[in-house]
Amino acid sequence: MLSRVADALYWMARYSERTQSNAHILQVQLLNMLEQSGQEHAYLDHWEAVLAICASKEEYLANYSAIRVNPLIDYLLFSEKNGNALHVTLRAIRENARVTRDSIPTELWEIQNTFYLTKQQAILTRERPIPLIELQAFLQEVRKTLWMENGLIESTMNRDLPFYFMQVGKWLERAEKTLRMTLSIVEQQKLSGLSLLEDDGSFLLALTAARESYMRKHCQTNLLAVIRYLVQDEHFPCSVMFCLKKIEEAITAIEHDSLSSRFLTLHTSIRSLILAINHLDFWQMTFEETMTIMEERLSQCIAFSDTFSTVYHLYEPSIQP
Repeated sequence: MLSRVADALYWMARYSERTQSNAHILQVQLLNMLEQSGQEHAYLDHWEAVLAICASKEEYLANYSAIRVNPLIDYLLFSEKNGNALHVTLRAIRENARVTRDSIPTELWEIQNTFYLTKQQAILTRERPIPLIELQAFLQEVRKTLWMENGLIESTMNRDLPFYFMQVGKWLERAEKTLRMTLSIVEQQKLSGLSLLEDDGSFLLALTAARESYMRKHCQTNLLAVIRYLVQDEHFPCSVMFCLKKIEEAITAIEHDSLSSRFLTLHTSIRSLILAINHLDFWQMTFEETMTIMEERLSQCIAFSDTFSTVYHLYEPSIQP
């Protein structure tokens, strides 16, 4: 398989996962804002956490004087100054899919192309600020479209190189996002002055779409228990451990020779990360220790991503408007 095709497949999967996750996070926060009407300080704190998860607070403040809801929504959804804005990542999905049309189902390309040319362009031309109900409907349609695309990939693609390069991109993006969400919420909650056992993890469960799955296994939503679930649970598809094991499976499928230098480099790295996650004892950690550990694991994930990209010559494209 050509390197440029592998590159496009990998980044298409990463952008798809990033878009779906960010759309869900924004939906959660828009609903949260409506429920906290009249409590501006509370929902602005949550908006700061969302900004840290979905983009860069430093880059935002370089373009805007302060964190205000309408400019922030516009920045996260539509701004060309934000490389992770929803419409930018949707465009990136389409452009990478165009390069890989011979490696993906035809229907997948048609869905991506049609959505970009119709629904997204329609919302981009709306006057601002866009009503929250309309934004919620758009975000839900984004998520439904991406769910449909994931279904096509899982049900119609051969289990060969294109599929597994997409798998690595998908699960790497998800693992990094879960770690970013966890780290951001721990940083925010630390400011409240409570302990990990006292702080409620409900907002983190909402952001990770984990509430239903978590509540079937646990009765309490203290932040420490939620973090442990999101990082170490082997069965929940958004947990870091689950994602890392999926990446390990994909690497094994890509590299049939377990003695090749590429396999040994990648497998050693991912196995080291799995063991580091597995050996964490959150019950013995303070806020500061938990933040340090989350930062270290996130750095390891990013380092593995860089290693994988270097081994297979996969470099994030510059998506032009």
